[in-house]
Amino acid sequence: MQGNTDTVVIRGGAVITVDNDRRILDPGTIVVEGDRIVSVDKPARIEAEYEPDIEIDASDSVLLPGLIDSHGHAGHALTKGLGVGSEGGWMNAVQDVYFHSSTEEFWQAESYLAALEHLEMGVTTSLSFPGSSPRVDDPKYSIAASTGYADLGLRHIVNVGPPNPPYPKSYTDGATGTEQSADLDDAIATTATVIDELDGAENGRLSVYVGPSGLVPEFVEDGERKPAGLVGDSFVFCDGEPSEMSVRQLEQVVELADAKGTKIHTHAFGGQVKAAAEAVPEVLSPDLSLAHCSALTSEELELMAEHGVSASHGPLTHAYARARFPLVEALDAGVNVAVSTDGAAPDRSFDLLSQGRIAAQLQRAHCNDTSLLPYGKIIEMMTIDAAKALGMADEIGSLEPGKKADVIGISLESAKLRPRTALSHRIAHYASGADTDFVMVDGNVLVRESKFDSVDVESILSEADRVTSETFERAGVMDRLDGSPNAWHETRF
Repeated sequence: MQGNTDTVVIRGGAVITVDNDRRILDPGTIVVEGDRIVSVDKPARIEAEYEPDIEIDASDSVLLPGLIDSHGHAGHALTKGLGVGSEGGWMNAVQDVYFHSSTEEFWQAESYLAALEHLEMGVTTSLSFPGSSPRVDDPKYSIAASTGYADLGLRHIVNVGPPNPPYPKSYTDGATGTEQSADLDDAIATTATVIDELDGAENGRLSVYVGPSGLVPEFVEDGERKPAGLVGDSFVFCDGEPSEMSVRQLEQVVELADAKGTKIHTHAFGGQVKAAAEAVPEVLSPDLSLAHCSALTSEELELMAEHGVSASHGPLTHAYARARFPLVEALDAGVNVAVSTDGAAPDRSFDLLSQGRIAAQLQRAHCNDTSLLPYGKIIEMMTIDAAKALGMADEIGSLEPGKKADVIGISLESAKLRPRTALSHRIAHYASGADTDFVMVDGNVLVRESKFDSVDVESILSEADRVTSETFERAGVMDRLDGSPNAWHETRF
């Protein structure tokens, strides 16, 4: 996508800057030159100082920094609802799809559908693993999973790294039927290749982080190696010594990230932060962000705060249902916390705005305290705090001079967002991603007046349908789309 070289003036109905002063300008105007914001101010001051090449009227919208989804999974956009309520559930059903039946075409079609939904929801930056855990037998799958984001003009992080042990892992190329295995060394080599291929591509819009599936995925208890964290439908607290393989894997992850100058993002659950601190202490740094963080202890929250490790909290994930992330306690301890979606399956969407207020309500209900998580904090956790979690706060997450021109508009032309008062409260508690009517990334307008710029929506949707059907047939999971016989009238599946 070609960069914009004009001076663009966006006249908003209001601007929620999320800058250091948390200014709210009503009305407000943003000036963009190239891919950067050069001014955010009242209209009269802008008009006196700048002669625009292009003027954009967003006076019926509230302008915000582009939303940032700091944790998700590629593949999920095509597997929504698959196997839900069936024996083994969704997670069991997608294993055959992701690791034994998928092709480059599958990951490419999924990336276009996911990128389109991000655009619809005002999410301009996102991170995703290629699979429920990373598929690492060949770099081509991760590369294919980036294509839709690159082509549609979004900012995206491909998160790839070693899956959880034991090794080797077995995979099948869905196109050829060729079987292949991968051990830890193969996973590290695949990750290094993806970094070399993609990191910094598309004018810096694409990044690659080292993403092991788990921080300390395996431990030793009574002489036996056992998985830790979310294991199937159970939650296992990491208690005991990390296994030799877990330590070796974490050491290689840190070494690779350091050598490539990139960051680390992974899942973490109770006991794993403490175990990592004891085994490979250098992993704890501002370059590390952790998803879920369910059942972390107060000691682990203190470790995260001390070393600048961020948390990415998905309020609608199965991990949160199994064990609570102590979000309020984390914030009180000084941990930077972002709200994320965890992907678009099995039962959620990329509507990050709605998940922000769900995160707040869950904490209020748990703590019996309606004062928790004010509307401003909710917005911060999807913008500047999420940017900090990904190590990008110097570039994105707020609307201020010098930062990348990633801007969204939320339309005020609906009953739920009126009367036109208390706009930050309206955005945090009433708006949804579907209210997005303007998107700019890197200074390029991608959505204007709810219309996509140069995006063939019909082609993306039809290709997603075709590829999903062919992949599910190949995987033999079509019968798991019929739903559970207990879906109606019953209390549980």
